Amino acid sequence: MVAKRFGKFFGKMICAVALVGVAASIPLTAAGCNTDHPEAQITVEYKGTEYILNYKMYRNMYPQTVQHFIELADEGFYNNTIVHDQSTVDSKYYCGGYSLYSEDGQTYEEAKNKYTASYSMDTEDRRDFFEAISKEREYYELADPAKGKITPSVYLHYENENYSEPLRTLIGEFSRNQHKIDNGELKRSFGCLSMYYYTKDSDKVNEVLGGEPFIYLKKTGSASGVRGEYRYNSATSIFGIQTGSSTSTSTEYCIFGTLKNNTQLTDLIKAVGSTYKSLELYVDSYDEIVGKNSTTQTFRVPQTPVVIKSVKITKY
Repeated sequence: MVAKRFGKFFGKMICAVALVGVAASIPLTAAGCNTDHPEAQITVEYKGTEYILNYKMYRNMYPQTVQHFIELADEGFYNNTIVHDQSTVDSKYYCGGYSLYSEDGQTYEEAKNKYTASYSMDTEDRRDFFEAISKEREYYELADPAKGKITPSVYLHYENENYSEPLRTLIGEFSRNQHKIDNGELKRSFGCLSMYYYTKDSDKVNEVLGGEPFIYLKKTGSASGVRGEYRYNSATSIFGIQTGSSTSTSTEYCIFGTLKNNTQLTDLIKAVGSTYKSLELYVDSYDEIVGKNSTTQTFRVPQTPVVIKSVKITKY
């Protein structure tokens, strides 16, 4: 933890030194030395081979999504997570919700072997296994506003120009949620990164929120107290890596990063192939609005673990 924080501090110090002599008219962000285009390196391991995916992110267009991803990465949240869903519906590897580890003291190889062995389990036992390796509870604990680790952007109330009761989810920066990009909106290019949320039970949302689906958004560069539908502002840690290519944009999910080189991801996709087993699971069990046992999702789970060994921010 000390090394991680020192590395981040040292990187910002280098940036600060580089800015000496720059004209005073150039504004710096409140965070000190953040750039329009931070970069991340995602290291994926499959059957003993590592694949390095380097990304350019777009803080200039999607500032709160990029900040959220960086904060989770800096906390080490994504390290040793798995691809839990090879979706063919929207051509993505979904990551960030399940860990390779499920027991204290378990070695990396033991964890991989246990995951592979789960393939032969009965359906109910396999559900129990995936519930045990879910990181949802860990995310909600990390996103506790009192801890100051994850920046709030979604609130239950806004009154007298004050936000109250921050939720632990992320604002949705896409057109269906009042986020407009005049020029250069990112498209579903091969390998792109996008944040994801599960479809919510609208009746349950309306019941909890008093008959309406709305919460309040603390949106960068926008008027205060803007209302938005909860379903569009309910992402947590799940993100997708695009495994197909398209020239279309996404109106309901925020695409916030582009792959700098296609070769390693192409090789990974070929190696993984399409051997999977379908598994229906409850998700959003710790969601502050819909809660436990209200949402299910069917995953196409790879037979051999595709492990996100690390997500490192290489440029802030």
